Amino acid sequence: MKILIATLLIVHGLIVASQSAGSFGAGTPIPNAAWLQWWPMGLGQSWVLSTLGLEASPLRALGSIVWLAGGLALVAAGMVLLGVGFISIGWQTAALVGSILSLAMFLIYLHPLMAVGIGASLAVLYIAVWADTTMLARWGL
Repeated sequence: MKILIATLLIVHGLIVASQSAGSFGAGTPIPNAAWLQWWPMGLGQSWVLSTLGLEASPLRALGSIVWLAGGLALVAAGMVLLGVGFISIGWQTAALVGSILSLAMFLIYLHPLMAVGIGASLAVLYIAVWADTTMLARWGL
């Protein structure tokens, strides 16, 4: 179970970190499919920055750094669980930081297609903070 959770943390972290490329301006928002035309923003477009007229501001670059930091923290949490020796933080601390940063960015760039990522970050937050120690011990964490 420990290897499965570590793998899921690493995969989720890589996906979160990959969102930073769009925030750096390398990508343009992806238009919504026909069945999703009711949603006002395209995938990769921040409703907060658009509403405030700051879509082309330096805040976009700051957002990319937060996406990247959140993703790297989740990857670090998975690596700690796998026993990688050069990382000296606890997996729960890294998972907590990564899930909070990713949830903040998921809310700023909210889109229905991000529901899975939001759910994954909420699950990581639950396991890192509120999970019973007996359950964690049973899972080998």
